[in-house]
Amino acid sequence: MHGGEFEVSLLLHGAPDLVREGIAADDHSAPSRPHLLTLGVAGYTANGVIGRPSLASAAKGKALLDSLSRSARAHLGVIAPR
Repeated sequence: MHGGEFEVSLLLHGAPDLVREGIAADDHSAPSRPHLLTLGVAGYTANGVIGRPSLASAAKGKALLDSLSRSARAHLGVIAPR
């Protein structure tokens, strides 16, 4: 959700200096977040993490970014053909 595997993997690939030491120990589960829009993330976690940063890796971040780039390129090709 926030600070989990997806986001941390992207950061480990693109800006590893922004990932603090010890984040792998910050896994936090909050599967039900009915008041997220009014409480924000702070209503469900003290450290801002909802997810499993322990599963993150730079290799996953590269694969995610490559996939997102291909998808964006395909969508842009539909709305702005050459």
